[in-house]
Amino acid sequence: MRSSRLLVPLLLSCLLAVAVPAHAQSFEVGAGMSFTRGNEDTPVVSVAWLPAWREFKGGMLHWDVGALHLRGRSGSAYDNDDDVTVFHGGLRYERPSGLVAGFGVGVQRGETEALSGDPQFVSSVGWRWNRFSLLARHISNASLHQPNDGETMLQATWRF
Repeated sequence: MRSSRLLVPLLLSCLLAVAVPAHAQSFEVGAGMSFTRGNEDTPVVSVAWLPAWREFKGGMLHWDVGALHLRGRSGSAYDNDDDVTVFHGGLRYERPSGLVAGFGVGVQRGETEALSGDPQFVSSVGWRWNRFSLLARHISNASLHQPNDGETMLQATWRF
């Protein structure tokens, strides 16, 4: 049952990707693993809309509007059993060399010890090869609420 709830956001993102014109290349889907305290891991899926905004210092700034969905960890020692979805908005900077860096602010649906309250800050760094990217991401509330374990993830993404 839990795996079917994880597939719904991924299937919806694939359907939306078909609707985006191929020349736009501004829609991204991703999947990977997220880790928190005690090295507890869980799958994570993401969708993002990344329209180009403007050139900046030899690279391109993109708006980054999206969602990340983390499946709850059954049997977690740290009260991380619930599913959490973080809806976020911010900016992503991409260099022609492939370097990617981004930052945004989000709100969440669901709550765990790792993600314990709004707002959540989403930071990303990684590398892009044409349509494929490998990103390291971190979500945290910057100690505005306790506990503040946060989630750190590694994701592979594909841009349409």
